[in-house]
Amino acid sequence: MKKKLSLLVALVMALGITFAFSGCGGDSSGESSGDGAQTFTIAHLQTENSAAGQYFTKLGEMLEENSGGKIKTEIYAGGTMAGSDTELAELVRAGTVSMVPVPTHALSALVDIPEYRIFEMPYLFTNWDEIYKVLDSDLAKDWAKPLADNAGVKVYGGLVKGWLSVGLKGQDPLAAPTDLKGKKVRTMATDMQQGLIKALSGSASTVAYGELYTAIQQGTVDGSLTATNLYVADRFGEVVDSLSVIRATAHFHLPAVSASWYDALPDDLKTVFDETMNEWLTYAREQEQIADEDAMKELSEKMNVKVKEYTDEELAPFKAATKDLFEKNKAACGDGVVDGVLQVLNKTEADIFGK
Repeated sequence: MKKKLSLLVALVMALGITFAFSGCGGDSSGESSGDGAQTFTIAHLQTENSAAGQYFTKLGEMLEENSGGKIKTEIYAGGTMAGSDTELAELVRAGTVSMVPVPTHALSALVDIPEYRIFEMPYLFTNWDEIYKVLDSDLAKDWAKPLADNAGVKVYGGLVKGWLSVGLKGQDPLAAPTDLKGKKVRTMATDMQQGLIKALSGSASTVAYGELYTAIQQGTVDGSLTATNLYVADRFGEVVDSLSVIRATAHFHLPAVSASWYDALPDDLKTVFDETMNEWLTYAREQEQIADEDAMKELSEKMNVKVKEYTDEELAPFKAATKDLFEKNKAACGDGVVDGVLQVLNKTEADIFGK
């Protein structure tokens, strides 16, 4: 009797989960709403009121307008569908949702793409325009092909979400890399980010993002390496006292679309979707730039955070401290990849680190 009861409970729970999950998008391939329109589902981790939340809403409006109502969008914000970038990437590979925005390391977890390590190389990029120049290049399109071929994921450009900046509790902005000595800084679980903090004399920690606010507040970690505007969006500015915008590397997301959803579209809607995504990327990039500038002001003027932006001269010791990290990881990016990117950017290593 107990075994039968246990089996019955398990069955009821499984059915409940299935029905609940199907209400959140289900298999996105070929999915359509009751009026015959194609349903495009987006899942992301940020709040609806964040810059990302607002421009994803804008994407839904653009798709519906440009398709004459044939594509309608459902958005699941704030981590309601997944709790991490890696989980989001798995959702789009499975076709459970139509699109997710995720960093390159999450996509590399689906299919090993060593070339994506290029975007974490310290001080390779001087500004956001250079990052976009590479993201939009034929090089990046070639790097993304294994995602389409082996993971069923189609990538569109990318969005810079800000420089990865060092926020610290109980300390002024960094005057030199050695100011991080003895400090525990939370990073993403990537070799390059952890290596960056180590190169700057600190100790890297991989606290779960959802626990980061409390970890800084309680002193479990001394600070964080994350995108500038996230210090406002996720309220880290309430628990850090300084922000060092060292510009070693940026945080960005690639909009990754389920190939099964895209392939199920009729040819005319594929054209509409591609054109709309390209138009939207321009808009979203502008919104992220505005959000980043606004975040700097809010941190400084409203949240009483000491924000430090650096001149090229002030960045020189930080570049010197990370030169070995750059050299040691060139080969890991793939044969000739760093040289190819430098050629696209029309610069040399000497331009970055000096002779």
